[in-house]
Amino acid sequence: MNDYTAANGTMFTDDDIERWAQDAESGKEYEGAHLGPSSPGRPVSVGEQARPFTLRLDAARRAKLNRVAHDRHMSASQVVRDLIDGL
Repeated sequence: MNDYTAANGTMFTDDDIERWAQDAESGKEYEGAHLGPSSPGRPVSVGEQARPFTLRLDAARRAKLNRVAHDRHMSASQVVRDLIDGL
């Protein structure tokens, strides 16, 4: 049996995957409490007035940003927002 680690750090095994597959193939609707109603499109994470901001980074800086984001289990955009909020 193999052990796996999800992107958010949660551990799971082959048995978990098999159980999830059986649940998905059963045709029964998911009843988990952590899912809310779906909404189309990309979620607005910082408010209705949010606008995109483009920043050019060299390969080393982008790699560093990606490493930090991965280590903190968040997106690179959220890391930058948090850094700006800390100014």
